[in-house]
Amino acid sequence: MTDKELLRNALEEKLLTAEKRIGILRLLISVFNAFIYLTFWSETGYSTFALSVIVFALVYSSVTLVFELYRKIKILRSVYLTTIGDGLLITAWICATGYMDSPFYVLWYISIIAVALRYSLLETAVSSFAYLMLYLGVFFIDPNHNIDLSDLLVRIGYIPLAGMLGMYISIEISDQIDDKMKILKGEKALQEANDHLEVKVSQRTRELSIINKDITDSINYAERIQTATMPTSEEFQSCFPDSFIIHKPKDIISGDFHWLHEKGDVAYLAVVDCTGHGVPGVMMSMIGNNLLNRAFIDKGIEDPAEALTDMDLTLGNMLKNDSEGNAVNDGMDLTLCVIDRKNRAVRYEGACGHGYVISKEGDVTEMESTRFSIGGLLAGEDKNFQTRTINYEKDDLLYLFSDGYQDQFGGPRGKKFYRKNLISLIQSVQELPMNEQSITLQKSLRDWMGPLSQVDDVTVIGIRL
Repeated sequence: MTDKELLRNALEEKLLTAEKRIGILRLLISVFNAFIYLTFWSETGYSTFALSVIVFALVYSSVTLVFELYRKIKILRSVYLTTIGDGLLITAWICATGYMDSPFYVLWYISIIAVALRYSLLETAVSSFAYLMLYLGVFFIDPNHNIDLSDLLVRIGYIPLAGMLGMYISIEISDQIDDKMKILKGEKALQEANDHLEVKVSQRTRELSIINKDITDSINYAERIQTATMPTSEEFQSCFPDSFIIHKPKDIISGDFHWLHEKGDVAYLAVVDCTGHGVPGVMMSMIGNNLLNRAFIDKGIEDPAEALTDMDLTLGNMLKNDSEGNAVNDGMDLTLCVIDRKNRAVRYEGACGHGYVISKEGDVTEMESTRFSIGGLLAGEDKNFQTRTINYEKDDLLYLFSDGYQDQFGGPRGKKFYRKNLISLIQSVQELPMNEQSITLQKSLRDWMGPLSQVDDVTVIGIRL
């Protein structure tokens, strides 16, 4: 059903409700007038005409209300028919009860007010004119009236005044209804806007959910690819039986990665921290993995410093400029080790990397590192990478890590963990088996973080040499 049809039905129902109230008022007045006449005019006797009018008025009022004829017969809802019907009934009542001396002439005032409450100014004016004519008609046919002209004018003047009073009340009621309708329309419009917005938000949420799922699925698949490029736990345990690897990406995929290549009694090991994390980090990590494979497997390089120089030059050529011609500052920090198990020596070089060797007696040797990253704005420049050597004894410990653990915020003051605390923690657990060391380090990191978010990728490798 359209809004116009709904409005038309609402107005129709409003009119029918008004007709019902007028019908109730008509019946009450008829009963009241009959009671007054039959009670206070008893000493004069009742005329046949008066009794006929009383009976007709009561029957007319009762039938119209009880059977709701105004609902079934549309013409009965016409203002002019109401004016004619009620006007003639009132005129007959007045004539039957004393003409101009009858007190029931006030019914005209009541009737015109009722008309004004239901209809517009035009219908009220027409009805007022009709009642004036009826009133004057009664005046001229009254054979015994003693009403002077001033009294007549006052009585006649009350009819338009009653109409004006009814119109004023009707206008006030209409204004209140209009204001209420405006409020209701505003509330409806606001509700429709909210419903429309909720639909849009729901639709957009579903779209974003689909997009998010697609992105998440892609990232999860990228994580599988990245994991496939790194040595498996079995491969690492085969090379270093007593060891552990802690690898915690900040996001699903990571800019940190570890790399392993074994050749006879020599193991080539690197822990790499690429620029960024997430998607940018994993892209750099794939490049870094390829650079390490190219240097040690394809080219057969065995010296760490020479390998880092080769990686730096190659990465510089790959990332010369971005799409706007600006120099690219992306690169990677790493520590690269060549572990000669036959001669018990670790040859290494670092590019802003982090590593320590702790003897079984507890002596700590920091693995020095060049203060240049691989790549970046200085890619291809002379960075003076130098291979260094640390001799070790059986059961000495080697630790390599990125800066994610030491840079993690947490603790009671929300500060960084710092490298010195990480070294102290490692020293406190160095006597434990490597798998228990891993458990302790991970628990300490969780406890330190508390409710705070992880700020960077975390990688820690421990090996009992």
